[in-house]
Amino acid sequence: MSAAAARAPLIRVASVAEMLAQAPADAQSWLSASEWQRSGKLHAPQRREHYLAGHWLLRVQLARFVDGPVDHWDVVDRRSLPPLVRERPDLHVSLSHSGPWIACAVSAQSIGIDLEQRRSREALANFDQLLRNPDEAPGSLDLQALLRRWVVKEAFIKRDCGSALPARLAELNVSRQNEPADLTLWQTESFLLGTIGEGIHGEPEWPAECATAPPEYWRVVDTAA
Repeated sequence: MSAAAARAPLIRVASVAEMLAQAPADAQSWLSASEWQRSGKLHAPQRREHYLAGHWLLRVQLARFVDGPVDHWDVVDRRSLPPLVRERPDLHVSLSHSGPWIACAVSAQSIGIDLEQRRSREALANFDQLLRNPDEAPGSLDLQALLRRWVVKEAFIKRDCGSALPARLAELNVSRQNEPADLTLWQTESFLLGTIGEGIHGEPEWPAECATAPPEYWRVVDTAA
């Protein structure tokens, strides 16, 4: 077994501002060719900042995971799929962003994370039929419950490199458990983070000011499997 395969996944949440401050100002000097091309198509300033912050955090996590350099990674941007590390195709990565936060996971096994900022999300009520289970009554989940379901389902789908299309969301039945299960949902006063994958131990790493509540454990049943 390689040293990387034996390592527990690394999961970190950081502020977008912190990552942008750490990254070299000349993004072309550290982005790969495909990343640079992709970043050039992001015309909304916030979206481009999220992209740059996430891909710098990815490099920080890769360097820590394999004890290597931070820069000079040849990361392949894949539209609607997680990035691929060309020189280390054995590694799996997952990225997520929301509001002022960016999250990144690196693992030797398939891994999925989803980050969602706590904010007003009235539009989630429109997804009620996709987020509740068939045996649950319409309107029985409040907005906070719907947000937790969203994070749980998104993380599960991202582990399998899927797309959160309406039909796919509806195929997943989820239930909260009293002990560790398929997926762990972490909650702070600022955001929610869902994590799923083999070998995850302990809390993810996040800014010291983000106090966490006890984690929730969730079982996911894929009715399409």
